[in-house]
Amino acid sequence: MQEVVKGRAWTFGDDINTESIMPTHIHHDIYKAAEICMAFYDPEFPPNAKPGDFVIAGTNFGNSSSRPAAGAFIAMKLSAVICESCARIFFRNAWNLGFPVFECKGITNMVKKRDELEVNITTGLVKNLTTNEEIQASKPIEILLERWRSGGLYPWIKEHKEQFSGLK
Repeated sequence: MQEVVKGRAWTFGDDINTESIMPTHIHHDIYKAAEICMAFYDPEFPPNAKPGDFVIAGTNFGNSSSRPAAGAFIAMKLSAVICESCARIFFRNAWNLGFPVFECKGITNMVKKRDELEVNITTGLVKNLTTNEEIQASKPIEILLERWRSGGLYPWIKEHKEQFSGLK
């Protein structure tokens, strides 16, 4: 896994719900979900987002259901979500899938659509390469970084199965 990633910013507002990220009727197929992911908010996003790009959003990102909506972002090969605040269930589901999510107060004031960004996944440092500004997002705790490096919770469990073998 690359610890420092670069890509373009796709900006969204507040209260983005999981149904708009991964709609109910196709939530079982991350690749179909990726084709229409967040099109309600920006129809340019699904067909034009490139591998490595970032979702930048306001408050309460990923609210609503517990579906593993970050799977659509994984299918799109995006780098991360950086938002002002995030619903806890989305945050944990995303990291458990091996997809980074950062909370970062002030990110929506610093980043505009299509700005070029560089993000250090391990430290949470966000650099806007378009404007030469930097901002510090929440730094992930080590267990989340371990899961990300492993590719998600299930691969992490397989790698650490000896730790769990004596548990009943």
